[in-house]
Amino acid sequence: MAISCGLKCSKSVLLFFNLLFWLSGCLFIVAGMWMLLDPTKTHLLHLTATEDVVPDLLYYLAYFMVAIGCVIIVAGFCGCCGSLYERRSVLITYFVFLFLLLCAELVVAVTTLVYREHFLTGVEDRLMNRFKDRYGKDSGVFTQAVEQVQFTFNCCGVLSDADYISTKWQNESVGIPARSRINVPLTCCILANADVSSGGSPIIVVSRFFSGTVEEAWQHPQPKDETACQNSEVDKHLPARHKKGCLEAIEKWFKEDTTLLIGLGIGIAFLHVNVWNDIFNWSLSKSGRWALRPSAD
Repeated sequence: MAISCGLKCSKSVLLFFNLLFWLSGCLFIVAGMWMLLDPTKTHLLHLTATEDVVPDLLYYLAYFMVAIGCVIIVAGFCGCCGSLYERRSVLITYFVFLFLLLCAELVVAVTTLVYREHFLTGVEDRLMNRFKDRYGKDSGVFTQAVEQVQFTFNCCGVLSDADYISTKWQNESVGIPARSRINVPLTCCILANADVSSGGSPIIVVSRFFSGTVEEAWQHPQPKDETACQNSEVDKHLPARHKKGCLEAIEKWFKEDTTLLIGLGIGIAFLHVNVWNDIFNWSLSKSGRWALRPSAD
């Protein structure tokens, strides 16, 4: 009776660990999909990419995380079968999966950490130079990224709204009458639709994608007082325009999200080491109650 109870309890513990194993796989899949589908992150990655590290590297990392999550789920199935039916071949396959997953999870954590340090080095100068030369000159990725960031974080420019004075976009509008001139983008203004966001938590972003809901309020900003916002005099545009730059918000976002990825990689790797250790000890036990049956060939 004691042997039977011990065997049942040990199997229950192993099944519990495999449940955690599956949940960790789901976390990896959701985190990877979050990186791929959240439009705010897409624009931020394009905005902050360095010359030698393109934003596609982060996309590859996201796909890699989704793949890891799928493999974790398959490996968890092997673990359940191995623990329930006590098959050596299945458990050996499980150990191999665990080792490869451990390496992959550490790769995610280390890659994210290295990229974060690389990004934070000289980020202010890099953004300022791009901002002056590229904002408004292309109708594509960089300009859209600036608009999205300003809308999302309620900010203007890199360090302040005064950054627009030195941009090529602003210099080309010198000949335009003051009444018709746009001194800052509309996303720098205090907006009536500022509470409409296309970002959100991982679950919200992924569910919004699969439900077909696409919000792009930042592309259609609605200033509460556009005339005051575009006024050149500080005392007149102050109540209608964001003055704080976006650099601090970008750095905060980057640190928070990369810390989440690093913690996820290391935390799940630690969980997998514990699972590996428990099942390995279980399979090496020589007593009759732990003996494994050889696989049927």
